[in-house]
Amino acid sequence: MMPGRTLRKSAPPAAPSEREVVAECALELRRIGDKWNLRQKILNLLTKLFCPET
Repeated sequence: MMPGRTLRKSAPPAAPSEREVVAECALELRRIGDKWNLRQKILNLLTKLFCPET
């Protein structure tokens, strides 16, 4: 019983760190998406300025 209890006690601290990793990954993906979105908006603006017929 003692090893089972120590495993249960050591498992919960691992869960928040896993959540932190997931949160950090999500934040990084959001930053990458924002950069690509800005890049696309700039390209669209340049296209409208230099190719008005399209």
